[in-house]
Amino acid sequence: MYQPDLLVGQRILITGGGTGLGAAMATRFAELGASLVLCGRRAEVLQATADPLRARGTAVQTLVCDVRDAA
Repeated sequence: MYQPDLLVGQRILITGGGTGLGAAMATRFAELGASLVLCGRRAEVLQATADPLRARGTAVQTLVCDVRDAA
């Protein structure tokens, strides 16, 4: 439906990017060529999502944070 290079050159920030809908969105955005920044509360969960994406050539950065905490 979309061209595989639709998001090349774009960086996408996904909160809750380690599981569920966040991980699914990360996978799809990666398929469309975007680089990703995945944020979440648990480093091990973020790594589990990021590693297969990196193995396929996607640039993925992970940040441990809680978006509910303004500090």
